[in-house]
Amino acid sequence: MPEDGEVEYSNLEDKVKEVVLNYGDGIEIKNLESENVGFGLQAVKIKFQMNEDYGSDNLEEQLTNLDVVGGVTVTLMDRL
Repeated sequence: MPEDGEVEYSNLEDKVKEVVLNYGDGIEIKNLESENVGFGLQAVKIKFQMNEDYGSDNLEEQLTNLDVVGGVTVTLMDRL
């Protein structure tokens, strides 16, 4: 979720992509899209595949620490 309604979606998307792609070799972006969440806000919805040895806690923390991000929610985690 963006920090607020004033965040430029493309800026939010670029920063999220940068964090995910710099996270390590064991991660690959499968799909990235925007989702209208109400009141003019758009969330970045990203699907990625990552090595199960990494876990998602560190990545969630890195995304949450971005200045344009208001919150991060993991909606699905599964094994291949």
